Amino acid sequence: MAPTAPPLRALAQILPALVATLALAACETPGEVPRLSEVELDESAGQSAALPSEAELSDEGGLRAAPETPVPRTAPPQGGLLGWLGGQAAAAKGTGPDARQVPFGTALPHGEIARVCGVPERRLGVPVAQYPETRRGYVLYDSRPGTTAPRALYITGFDDGCARQVTGALALFGDPELHEQLRYGLAGGSLPKGPVDGAYETVKAEVCGVAPGRPCGRAMRRLARDTAFVSVYPAFGSASYVNLLLHDGQVVALEQH
Repeated sequence: MAPTAPPLRALAQILPALVATLALAACETPGEVPRLSEVELDESAGQSAALPSEAELSDEGGLRAAPETPVPRTAPPQGGLLGWLGGQAAAAKGTGPDARQVPFGTALPHGEIARVCGVPERRLGVPVAQYPETRRGYVLYDSRPGTTAPRALYITGFDDGCARQVTGALALFGDPELHEQLRYGLAGGSLPKGPVDGAYETVKAEVCGVAPGRPCGRAMRRLARDTAFVSVYPAFGSASYVNLLLHDGQVVALEQH
């Protein structure tokens, strides 16, 4: 026999009591209600996946594509066209009269010149002369001062940071003004001409803007700032010598007399 439903009168008696109980629970103070932070959670419980951040959401409501890892790029050559030309000029510098490089202490015959790199100036010897005299430019070092025998002489002040080595008993600096007095003077026509004279005319034309065979003029001070001659003698009183032309931190020409 199936159970019968409770009478309506019994339900009417139960409902008021149930409503009163719920009302009392709602009136409890907040401090009596357990907080979420006070509830102990099971550490073994699984965790839900993190929601996407606002930065990851696209304007259209979807997810943004993951940022691509930047690919390393090779740094472009510095200096543009001028830097490239400078590199080409440095590479072509190996064809000059001072193209040869030798280890420090190498004995060179008189009349030859070579580069010596990576040697501190204090090891080159004693500085005995400089050009110009009023400021540091080219400096002449004597490896064995006090002797008249031929020996290694070094010149510094070049763009590549390497010294230039020559062999001689005596070396002297000369300035462009003295050269012009000798070359363009009355006795200039009888003097022999060589590579140094031709190179000087080219340098003078670029700096002074004058025609060949003409003095530099007003631009002489600017020309003499970094242009010098070096005469190297194999012995004191010798009629033969080696002549060098230095300009703008380079050995421009060499000739033997």
